[in-house]
Amino acid sequence: MVCKTMGDSGNRIASHAWKGDSHMLDSFGRNINKLRVSLGESCNMACTYCVTSIKDHIPDPNVLSSSDLLKLVSLLVQHSGITKIRITGGEPLLHRDLLGFIDGVRQQGVESIGLTTNGLNLSKLAVSLKEVGLDSVNISLDSLDAENFRRLGRAGRLERVLEGVEEALNAGLRIKLNMVVIRGANDHEVVDLLDYAIERGIELRYLELMRMGPLFQTEKFPLFSMSEILELIGKHYTWRKVDAEHDATAQRYWVPGGYFGIIPNESEPFCSTCSRLRLTSSGQLVGCLSNPTPTSIHHLLNQQEVASELNERVAHSIAFKEPVAFTGSNLGMSRIGG
Repeated sequence: MVCKTMGDSGNRIASHAWKGDSHMLDSFGRNINKLRVSLGESCNMACTYCVTSIKDHIPDPNVLSSSDLLKLVSLLVQHSGITKIRITGGEPLLHRDLLGFIDGVRQQGVESIGLTTNGLNLSKLAVSLKEVGLDSVNISLDSLDAENFRRLGRAGRLERVLEGVEEALNAGLRIKLNMVVIRGANDHEVVDLLDYAIERGIELRYLELMRMGPLFQTEKFPLFSMSEILELIGKHYTWRKVDAEHDATAQRYWVPGGYFGIIPNESEPFCSTCSRLRLTSSGQLVGCLSNPTPTSIHHLLNQQEVASELNERVAHSIAFKEPVAFTGSNLGMSRIGG
């Protein structure tokens, strides 16, 4: 089936081809098979690149119950080609029914379930997360210095995150660490974080800042670029670029003892291979962070035959995707989970 949909951004027309019952290709030939599900906007940190203060974490008054959100995930898996799920927030470890939700997602038969967290509550949940079917966890860790950690995150204790890392390793979860590199704030810790990750057999990913939320209109954008990161690492390690998955956001590199990646939002945009769709806690689809126009699907919870309308709405949402590069938006990361 070929579906025509009109995106509101620039009145562009996009063609979307459904390949059998399981693959959706957007107008640029990208297979949209990864879903990021935000369980809510609450967070126990207030990172400087995400929000202006912790008061910015305003819960959506229309948040769905876990069972309803899980049903929408199930519909997207059944009818819209979704095969991989990542659970986000806000901070997903604050969600009271997180374990039940993951268990429900696992029963959908997806290929993988990941979760992105700040790690503050991970130590007490790591074993249970593994037991209900979580495969991997991405942990935000922007500093190994307790004072700098607190300065960047405005809340939380570094030791709790480090304990969470160790417990997740012991539980058998696959781990990646995410470090947002900010000029003048933590760029001096680039090598320290890599040392820490390699010692534990963990892959570290450096993220260039994204022009989102409080940084969207910033005149002096404190970008620390991919080339600068590689230059710093090159003073301490021999590195070599290696292959990554075709739709990976990160450029991947080998160093003696392990690997690291760089997500170069500004230096080498990766939008041309984006395979991601986002579902908010209130049942809205968001196809692109640059053009975060929501497309509602929560009303489908009350309908019997949903496949046709669901796929039309998925097609409408991904029509907003940028073809090449991220252009930024006022949307804060805590609203959609990155």
